[in-house]
Amino acid sequence: MSISDLIAAEAEAAERNRDAGLEPGSRVTRGHQRAKTLQVRLNAEELEALTRLAERRGLPVSTLARDILLTQLAGSGESAGALIARIRAELDDLASRVA
Repeated sequence: MSISDLIAAEAEAAERNRDAGLEPGSRVTRGHQRAKTLQVRLNAEELEALTRLAERRGLPVSTLARDILLTQLAGSGESAGALIARIRAELDDLASRVA
């Protein structure tokens, strides 16, 4: 089996079991302790607004989204549900002003 075949097989296995936990001894290799992915669904206008803002700031979209989320979490005494509702309302407001 070639290296390409091994990589393809590993990628396929990882996609089949996306929520698998890290095994003891596993190491996050991106230089930080982040090991989970949060998936957020945005409509086209919301994504476009976020993308433009990220481009203006010279950041990847995911970095900007994480920064916005972490900033909100750090400065908030709100419940998670209230925080999510407020972030959604702010994104809707941003999308309406950009459109």
